[in-house]
Amino acid sequence: MPGLEIPLQLPDLWQQEAVRALRSGRDVIVDAPTGAGKTRVFEMLVDSVAAMSGGAVYTVPTRALANDKWREWKSLGWNVGIATGDVAKNLSASVIVATLETQRERFLTSRFPGLLVVDEYQMLADARRGLSYEMALALPPPTTRLLLLSGSVKNPQDVAAWLERLGRQVELVRVAERPVPLDELPVRNLPRVPESVRGFWPRVAAAALAGGVEPLLIFAPRRREAEKIARQIAGSLAPLPGLVLSPADQQMLGSDLSRMLEKGVAFHHSGLPYAARSAWVEDLGKSGRLRVIVATTGLAAGINFSVRSVMVASVKYSEGAFQRELRPDELLQMFGRAGRRGLDDRGFVLAAEDMPRLFDASPRQIRRINQIDWPTLLRVMESAADAGGDPLARAEEVCRRLFSVQKVPLGFDGDGALADDTAHLQKRLGPVREEYFSLDGRWHPAALAEDVTTHVRDCLLLHKGHWIPALKSAELVNSLGSGRLCKWGKGREAIYGKEVAIGKRANDGLWTPNKWAASRLKSREAFTREEFSALVPGLLAAEWAPACPVDIVEHGDQLMVRLDVGEYPLNALKIPSGESLLRAPVRKVLAANETSYTLSGGEVYHPPRGSAAHAWRRLGLVDAEGKPTERGRVVSRFQAGEGLVIAAALEDGAYALDDIVRHLANLRGGHRFSDFSDGESLRLSIVSRKTYGHVDFEGYLEAGLCTGFGEGTWEALLAYRSGGMRAIAAATEELSRGDIERAILEWQSLLRHILHSSEPGMPRWAGFQESAASALAVAEAWR
Repeated sequence: MPGLEIPLQLPDLWQQEAVRALRSGRDVIVDAPTGAGKTRVFEMLVDSVAAMSGGAVYTVPTRALANDKWREWKSLGWNVGIATGDVAKNLSASVIVATLETQRERFLTSRFPGLLVVDEYQMLADARRGLSYEMALALPPPTTRLLLLSGSVKNPQDVAAWLERLGRQVELVRVAERPVPLDELPVRNLPRVPESVRGFWPRVAAAALAGGVEPLLIFAPRRREAEKIARQIAGSLAPLPGLVLSPADQQMLGSDLSRMLEKGVAFHHSGLPYAARSAWVEDLGKSGRLRVIVATTGLAAGINFSVRSVMVASVKYSEGAFQRELRPDELLQMFGRAGRRGLDDRGFVLAAEDMPRLFDASPRQIRRINQIDWPTLLRVMESAADAGGDPLARAEEVCRRLFSVQKVPLGFDGDGALADDTAHLQKRLGPVREEYFSLDGRWHPAALAEDVTTHVRDCLLLHKGHWIPALKSAELVNSLGSGRLCKWGKGREAIYGKEVAIGKRANDGLWTPNKWAASRLKSREAFTREEFSALVPGLLAAEWAPACPVDIVEHGDQLMVRLDVGEYPLNALKIPSGESLLRAPVRKVLAANETSYTLSGGEVYHPPRGSAAHAWRRLGLVDAEGKPTERGRVVSRFQAGEGLVIAAALEDGAYALDDIVRHLANLRGGHRFSDFSDGESLRLSIVSRKTYGHVDFEGYLEAGLCTGFGEGTWEALLAYRSGGMRAIAAATEELSRGDIERAILEWQSLLRHILHSSEPGMPRWAGFQESAASALAVAEAWR
């Protein structure tokens, strides 16, 4: 490729070994620490990429990293394109940098590159995206070379064995030593700082500067903590010379961040506007011009900041409405940012009491997650059926290529088929019995229990090894209906419910119904608190059914109605003692003289509960012959459960296409927009739940909605469009400009995906694409 040049740097022996293996026709897995130079292996190959059929696709886990690599390689004069969902440029280039999911359609239509690079392939074990990575590695033909890169996988040899099982020749290149050694440095061993410097974080930063171990990267669990820590540190430091911010820059960055940058300090999280995050914080951080960066764990773990030291404030961080702990391999990645090759002799992990230490970090043992990629399998089944083949046999063939030494059961032929007789099933499967985990901590035959639809308040749920009343589960209640999670009662009697805003404070002690409530009441009249309590919940009760109004409470200037969700109907397992168990663990065990696969009258086959076949039939994704239905074909065009919601909306002929594409902004909005969840876009969630019920299918539906669904996102975007961030701030403190930018970007990405998706055979699809094109033009004007 003309113009392809890389900086003069002698390659390490292991890099040369990896390149030789790839050029000889072998696949390569590189297991090397963060910062060792894994990317250099690919850069050494680009001179031969142009000659490869299909060029090269270099995949990374985040859009930020894709943009990073694209800009870097463009600056070197490379002919390189980018595909990340929100942006697609120069796609005819010999090198494409991409997020892996954007290549799904290409792979499913057998348009594979000559070289596929999967950077951070430990994503195979990711609960949300691992299925996409697994399929991307299982589907390519032998003519596509694979290069897998990671520094945080404990068992790369198992991945190599998997690829060899697929008929590939694989070279595993392992590097034990970091090019820049990493040491743990207790903060108490840093130089003492003056007593005038007050506060833990300012003293840590001052000591790091005095000890010469800056730049320092601090990982904080939440946005507010990141901003607070950065603000405290900046307040204790003198300004640095040289950084000049124009009035326009200061307006875009905000006065708070502008003052921090002048002192060589910054915070970094997804709530920052993209321009502030990318053009300022990331550029300054990667060039080493910041003394201290405080970043949230979720976003910044993949940004290659140039730092000498790293400190992690906490292992707990927010993910949606809940908290989880950092895994050891995530800590390994974060600590691995310390130490700059060619600049530092050593990198440092700063340690303090009750904070993660270097020995807490370790590689991850990769195992395949206990799920199946529904959309991809439905798509290959569709292709097989269209070609006159057997869709079930094709699905089985793909499942045999997955990362598992055990058979991956679908619930169809070979692991429970649309078969002629029970003897055939027993011959193929061997006798098995399905069992459920019960209240006594033991497994019991599922044949003794029955599937029922009952109320949440009458159910028990397994939580941390103990069965508890379902209404005591914050996670479960949060998934039911609209509104925010709330709690009432004391001690052991406390249960969770939901609360919905219905009014705002007016003058003279009166309250005005908000827009949603006023439209239902057909009045904007102001009420006293007592009138609200007596009148409004009763008039609006039907809107919240099956949730029931309990009382009204004040939250600042907001008047909220609290809802009891105990009457919500859910599917449960009723056991012989009479209790109803939600999400009871189920397993299959060998049985001496029975099988849980049954035939009714010798004609109708019932797939086992919990199998993909059972779910697909229940959700209407395949017909009795295993061929994808019209709904199933739509689902196969999208990731995870998004297609389920879209299919339900398209099937509702009264749901205008222009409204659908606008409301699709909710699909990836997440939990932060719930303060706006009382507008017209509620229709999307109502249609989905009407179609499927309040059901859970792990990875696909949570209470009848796809994972990541954010009620109120469309209304928040409308408020932003009409009144800017002032309108957002007037309604909630949870949202920032970065959240709005991300929501618009995700909406754009989904609309582009619709435009480039192939025809699934649905009557309204062409009009749906036309509406998506019009909405995309609107979305692009909003950014």
